[in-house]
Amino acid sequence: MLHVFRCPAALIPALLAIFLAAAAPFAPAGDGKDQLSIDFAGPVALIDLKDLLTPYKGAAPKLADGSRWYLISATNGSVRPVRRVLLAEDPPNAALQIFPRRARSEIAQVASSDSGVAVERLRAVGRHAYLVTIPPATSASLAIRVSNADQKPTVLAWNESALVAHKRQVAVFLAAVAGLIAAAAAIMAGVAIITAHPAPGWAAVVLVLLFLMRLQGAELLDAGWMTKVGGPYGMGAMLAGLALSAGIRLTDLVAPLSDLWPSATRWGRWLLLIVIALALAAFLGVPAATLITYGAIVAGAAIIAAYLVQRGLHGSKAARVVTPSASVFALVAAAAAAAALGAFQQNPMAPAIISGFTAAGAVLLALAIAAGEGIAILPIVRNRGAAPPDGLPEGRNAPDAVRAITAARQGVFDLDFTKNRLRLSREAAHIVGLGGTKTLVHDHWIARVHPDDRQVYVDALNEYKSHPGLAFRMEFRVESEPERYSWFELRASMLGAAKRGMRCLGLIADVTGRKEMDTASPDRILQDPLTGLGNRIALLEELETIGEKWPAIAFAILDIDRFKAIHGSLGDSGGDQLLLHFATRLATRFSPDARAFRVGGDSFGVVVPRAADYTSRLGGELIDLSSAPFSIDGRSVFAAASVGVVAGRDAEDPLELIRDAELALALAKRQGGGCWKVFTPNMEELLRGDAVALEADLRRGLNQNEFSVYYQPIVRLADGSVAGFEALLRWHHPEKGLISPTNFIAHSEETGLIVALGRFALGRAASDLADWQRYFAVDPPLFVSVNVSRRQLQEENFVSSVEKLLAAGDFPRGTFALEVTESAIEIRPDAWHSLETLRDLGAGLAIDDFGTGLSTLSQLKDLPFDTLKIDRSFLRRAGAQHEADATTIMSSIVTLAHELNRTVIVEGVEKERDAIWLKQLGCEFAQGFYFSPPLPPDEALKFIASHFRADGQRQARTKETAVQSRATGVG
Repeated sequence: MLHVFRCPAALIPALLAIFLAAAAPFAPAGDGKDQLSIDFAGPVALIDLKDLLTPYKGAAPKLADGSRWYLISATNGSVRPVRRVLLAEDPPNAALQIFPRRARSEIAQVASSDSGVAVERLRAVGRHAYLVTIPPATSASLAIRVSNADQKPTVLAWNESALVAHKRQVAVFLAAVAGLIAAAAAIMAGVAIITAHPAPGWAAVVLVLLFLMRLQGAELLDAGWMTKVGGPYGMGAMLAGLALSAGIRLTDLVAPLSDLWPSATRWGRWLLLIVIALALAAFLGVPAATLITYGAIVAGAAIIAAYLVQRGLHGSKAARVVTPSASVFALVAAAAAAAALGAFQQNPMAPAIISGFTAAGAVLLALAIAAGEGIAILPIVRNRGAAPPDGLPEGRNAPDAVRAITAARQGVFDLDFTKNRLRLSREAAHIVGLGGTKTLVHDHWIARVHPDDRQVYVDALNEYKSHPGLAFRMEFRVESEPERYSWFELRASMLGAAKRGMRCLGLIADVTGRKEMDTASPDRILQDPLTGLGNRIALLEELETIGEKWPAIAFAILDIDRFKAIHGSLGDSGGDQLLLHFATRLATRFSPDARAFRVGGDSFGVVVPRAADYTSRLGGELIDLSSAPFSIDGRSVFAAASVGVVAGRDAEDPLELIRDAELALALAKRQGGGCWKVFTPNMEELLRGDAVALEADLRRGLNQNEFSVYYQPIVRLADGSVAGFEALLRWHHPEKGLISPTNFIAHSEETGLIVALGRFALGRAASDLADWQRYFAVDPPLFVSVNVSRRQLQEENFVSSVEKLLAAGDFPRGTFALEVTESAIEIRPDAWHSLETLRDLGAGLAIDDFGTGLSTLSQLKDLPFDTLKIDRSFLRRAGAQHEADATTIMSSIVTLAHELNRTVIVEGVEKERDAIWLKQLGCEFAQGFYFSPPLPPDEALKFIASHFRADGQRQARTKETAVQSRATGVG
């Protein structure tokens, strides 16, 4: 008995007659061979049954509704039931038929010759999907009625689970694709509304049409009225054709065809109308219209991409921005055409992949126009409020851009090389003195150009014409009134195709006032406006005019040390006053034939004739000049400087002379500043030090214990006994020997290694101080001071690490001291809080180099320190006036410090007379080479033993005991 799934009652007798009357069931008429059978239990997830289908050759093979019956023999060779889902698909070239298909192929009915074979409709995967279940070890003939199939259809037998998974993947993928395209379209619509620029609007139209194409490709629009005439493929062709039309319009906005071919606008309109007409014809089902439309889409997408590439290569920034998305769309169109011709039949995911590339192109298009400078570089629309050919719109209805150009006293300069015509806006014509004339032959304009500038103007335009897309600027004179020439500046771009510009479009402005000012005031180009000294250009001109006296000159560059910090303290006005005072000293100090220049922000240059043999003396005089304090707003400001000096005979030209002086200056800076250096040929090698190698050496030195701490004694001036030490880092390099801190501290500050070095110095100094106080229990106890950098103060655990050292050493209050420069705490106010916390914990605080540029005596009470270390620059220098000034200043500092309960230590004492002088002024402590150079730890121990006071109040061990203990490794 024949089993039929949900057949109408009228068809049941007919089907029974078909099966009973057939001599060979489901065998094709006239075919003497046995019908082929397919095993549905095979491992393949998807079976294409097209080649196995046999058309029924009965009395009525084609039914009244146009559907046809096909027969196939199916078996189940397994031991369990097998389930297969049958689906019909159109051939790949279904859209490329001359006569359009009104609907897609679909399975209308499935019947079986075996009652044990179950057939049911599976709506979960589609309206026309049928699930066939064949029992084990069963063979059956299946009759399949397929509608809308003029030729043998493609019928697929899916494994049920594989089909469900495939449908799910395709649905997710297509939903993502549609979502991306819709999002890109929404972005473009928003940009179009915000910017009022038509390009984003047309991009939105393109993307909306692509979105509808995806929905139509997924068969979501097949049930609507729009497919009743031309069918689903006609509707898809219409959407694709309209998308191509919108793409052509967008392309013309991005890279206008009229820039290459002025008559292209008219032909472009006709092209758009033809494409739209083809799309509508496909929608209406006109024969061959769908095929022609899809062919036009493939060709059009490729032409658009090639056109944008060509325009981008010749200078169009907007074309370069949009080219990637246009190229992707061209590839998508080509891939879709290949798929329609059967290129991807073995890959069921091919349509989804092509859709994915479509989404990628949509996103690229949206990003190209909306992101970055996409909108900024799109050409201005010419058809919105466009000007008549002879000028630009004016008045209340003119675009804001035109009104802005007019307000800026500029005019539009539009030169058409093909017509040899120059068009000027009304404002431009007024500026150049042409009155109401706005269009003239270019040769007549050239005749108005100044004879001296005419050839330059013509040559420049001819050169620029060979670089389409180039933006340029040129200045020339034009006869604006009879026998009167004015200077004009033209800023324009060259427009054109290939390698030839066809149009020059830009703005022209009158710059006569600026040119006359520059000509009338040449001195202002060579003079520093603040100091009145010559600038760097004037210095070069001066050096170039020296001539044969060149070998005898001396040249020096001096740079104010820590000027940035001084400027931060004094403000802009105070900083300018300091520079002005510095310039005045330079200009008045040297002989009348010497000249001073300001060559940088806080740098000055001095050219001294007949001084090549006295470079060292020149450097010393400049250091003396900068050492004296400057009076600014009632404050004494010390602004030490570093100096580099070079003799003229050591350089061949001005540039080399300046370079050599700057090398010497850099070396002086590297050695701590406040000094001078004379250039020698080996300086370049010294300064060329490899920063990477130095950092590697520093890290290696830290790991291999190459660093040590030396101690410079601080002596009590009252009796010459040792009071304490300043801890100083030294580097024992295995190849270079003992290296001074001036050669590595600055670099370690930059790299952050100063933190590790400072931690090492603090730990070693604390250990040594604990030993000294244990062996020499003097009263007051010995102290040590350790320099702390700004980077260390910025460390979060700095306070806690020092607190641990204080607790471990159990030092008397104030004997473990930290030396900090003023500049180290001026930028970070929270550093004050850290230092106050450490002082509360028992650490001593000393301000290093007090008075060298930042502080005044009135600020002394606000600084969180208990000790002042006075810089060596305050010591007396030769000359009665210098000695008197130094005595007054030093006496004031010492007196005020004592009144504020601050201790004073003077650094750099190298002469006995300075020590006596400081003692007479009431200064408590001093350090310097007069007392002792920095000593290694064992030598420092011996120094203590020979210089401490052993009166009755001290219970110190004997010197021999202390030395013996140190020799055995204690501390």
